[in-house]
Amino acid sequence: MMSGRSILRLSFDLPPDADAELPERLRRLLEDFTPRVQLLEDGALLDLTGATRWWQRDARGITELVQLRVLAYFGVRSAAAVAGTPMLAAMACALTPLGRRTVIDDSPEAISSFLRPRPVRELPGVGGKTAALLGEYGLHTVGDVADVPQHTLQRLLGARAGRALHEHARGHDTTAVDPTPAPASLSTEHRFPRDELDPAAHRRILADDLGARLRGAGQIATGVTSTIRYADLTATRRSRTLP
Repeated sequence: MMSGRSILRLSFDLPPDADAELPERLRRLLEDFTPRVQLLEDGALLDLTGATRWWQRDARGITELVQLRVLAYFGVRSAAAVAGTPMLAAMACALTPLGRRTVIDDSPEAISSFLRPRPVRELPGVGGKTAALLGEYGLHTVGDVADVPQHTLQRLLGARAGRALHEHARGHDTTAVDPTPAPASLSTEHRFPRDELDPAAHRRILADDLGARLRGAGQIATGVTSTIRYADLTATRRSRTLP
């Protein structure tokens, strides 16, 4: 499935004693090529879809220039991959040596040729436990999974996980490059004027504050941690992973 996008994934070889301001300086350099830059812990994602006409280069040519400037200005080597989706670009980048680049054409044939031989554990969201379970049913490669009906995967992994794996195995990924990614966590604090034992009152704090902020940002939460502090300065902490 063609996306019509050109997504560049960079993996930086940052020195262990790198300046704390280096990531921000790298961001500013990358934003010279496209405003859609998302910094990651070990690199960056760039959406080059609208940049090719401006730079009068194809995605490979822009990638070569990006890597050259990162090395010339900051002495940072990088591996790079370009594909039609962030998922494909990330998978290809993980296989690309430093100083090199990989380009996956945005065509069904090129996507299938790259994806189908890859081990299923390389797909996002597939950990060791899931890979082992799929292996028990003879599903060792992405191609094996792509040939299985979606409802079969959902019976094995659950509705949401099965559907996501079915889409990823076919190269489908609607994730966008987000220049301002959501924070990893949100928190709020509320002090009751008196002892409050009503559970509904406790839940309203989450619904009215954190819930509204999550909905306003169009985000979801995978877990909740609640810390209750008492008048004697002791505290109780409880965490729950959401289904």
